[in-house]
Amino acid sequence: MATKNIFSKHLPNVKLATRFDADGNEIQVEKREDEEQKRKEQDIIDTLVGAGYYRAHIHGLSSFDKIVGGMTWCIEACDYDVNVDLLFHENLTIGQKIALTEKIVAVLPRMKCPFLIEPHQIQGLDFINIFPVVQWLVKRSVENRSKKADTLRKLAATQFQNHFTLDSDRELQRLRVKQLAHLQAIESKYLPKRQFKLRKAAGGGWIPVRPKDAPEQEHADGAATMDETDTEREEEEEVEEEISLSTEREHNIPLDLTDADNSALAKKYDDIKQKLAPHTVDVSERNRIKTQLALKLALEKKLELARSECDQLRNTVQEEELQLQSATEQRENLEEEIRNLDNLEITEENQKILDHVKELVLKNERMKKQETLFKENCKKELAELQQKIEKAETSTPDEDMVELQRQLDMEQERLKSLRLQLAKKNRSYVAIKRQLDTIPDRTELAQYQRRFLELYNQVSAKHRETKQFYTLYNTLDDTKLYLEKEISLLNSIYDNYANAMQSPHSREQFVQQFETIVEGIRATKIKLKKKCDDEKSKRDGLNAQLLCLVEQQRKYAATVKQLTMECQRNEVLMQHLKALKAAQSSTQQS
Repeated sequence: MATKNIFSKHLPNVKLATRFDADGNEIQVEKREDEEQKRKEQDIIDTLVGAGYYRAHIHGLSSFDKIVGGMTWCIEACDYDVNVDLLFHENLTIGQKIALTEKIVAVLPRMKCPFLIEPHQIQGLDFINIFPVVQWLVKRSVENRSKKADTLRKLAATQFQNHFTLDSDRELQRLRVKQLAHLQAIESKYLPKRQFKLRKAAGGGWIPVRPKDAPEQEHADGAATMDETDTEREEEEEVEEEISLSTEREHNIPLDLTDADNSALAKKYDDIKQKLAPHTVDVSERNRIKTQLALKLALEKKLELARSECDQLRNTVQEEELQLQSATEQRENLEEEIRNLDNLEITEENQKILDHVKELVLKNERMKKQETLFKENCKKELAELQQKIEKAETSTPDEDMVELQRQLDMEQERLKSLRLQLAKKNRSYVAIKRQLDTIPDRTELAQYQRRFLELYNQVSAKHRETKQFYTLYNTLDDTKLYLEKEISLLNSIYDNYANAMQSPHSREQFVQQFETIVEGIRATKIKLKKKCDDEKSKRDGLNAQLLCLVEQQRKYAATVKQLTMECQRNEVLMQHLKALKAAQSSTQQS
């Protein structure tokens, strides 16, 4: 009997169709593959992943799961309801698979799909006929998602504008409030005031007349003296009195006026106008002259600053022009030299000669360096030989023996110290090697993981079996308890029935006791039903948690595989980098 390897290949959640030999290795079965089907399958997976269905990238899923899940995802993205669970169970029968595909095929005519497909084609993985349907569904889902994105973006923008404001909008609103406040203050301060009213003159015309309740005109010149303002006010009061008298006369004048009276009134009106005109002209002229003088001073200061800046800019421009002129001359000289050199290098013979000259120049420089190094080494060797000759001429054989013995002792001591250092290095090397040997490599870790998974599956199966035995025992114990209670209750009823039927009073008590017993049984039944509902809800929650954990396990497996691929890629790149560094160092040394 062959011994089983404890680190043999063991995969969790193995399908029923997978078979293993006596050693636990998977039996390889010869399969025929169609290249066109394989290529269409890869195109379908790439199309689904490009559309956003990244679950098709999970290598642990079957092709049926990827394709049915992708089609369901696309149909739901197009706002069509499909009663299909996206997380499929493994080892489905052919009938279950066809039932799933029939739900998908029934939705396609409602979506006005131009391609026809049957459920058995999806179940049989006919990728050539599935590919156009998947391609059309992906295109339709992408269009629908883009429309949804636009509507959601507009809705989000409107909701944001309804509930939130940006800092720039708040600042603009704050400025508008300030401006409105300033405008209102200015309007309230400078309200429109009526200065004159038109009165009908005696001669048939209209003359402007200042009303009595009109406010006095404010002067813009703040530097005027108090005397001038007083005199102007007195003159204005006199003119107003005269105008009011004239208006009163106008109102009291009869309709049959003579030409002499009309001419007298017109002459008086002209005199009043001449009196009023000089004052108003003088005040406005003074204000205009003052504003012009202030404007002239400001413009003179600006002119002086502009002239100084203009002088500075003129100087800098002259300096830059000189620098530009020198740079252009230098550039022209260099361009001329480059042209001359290019003219020399035009022919192939000149190019060959130039390359040969460059090689000779480089060789000459290397030879010069080697010559200087050789001279320095020769000088050192000459000095050493001269010292040895001098020592040999002055020394005796005994002294030579002593010197050689001393050198021998020094070399032996040096050899001992080097051996000690070598022993220390060997010990440290052995310790490091042991530490490295204690660290398992990737294959050993994979074997350990498989073995641990196998042990975990065995322990979990044993634990599940033990829990089932405990549950069965508790259930049978509860059933036995309830049966014993029922038997004792029936025995008590049977024993007390004859005594209870002897008198009406005892019969009523017996019926009341019987009703209390029935109520207790009902309460117990309700309690147990509630407990059963709680257990069912716990079971549903654990099933949902199990589905989440299965999805996380698939993601973890995909991430681990991607990480191993990236590690291998990193190792290849590091080796390539070391090779490049070695080549670069060799070229520098040469």
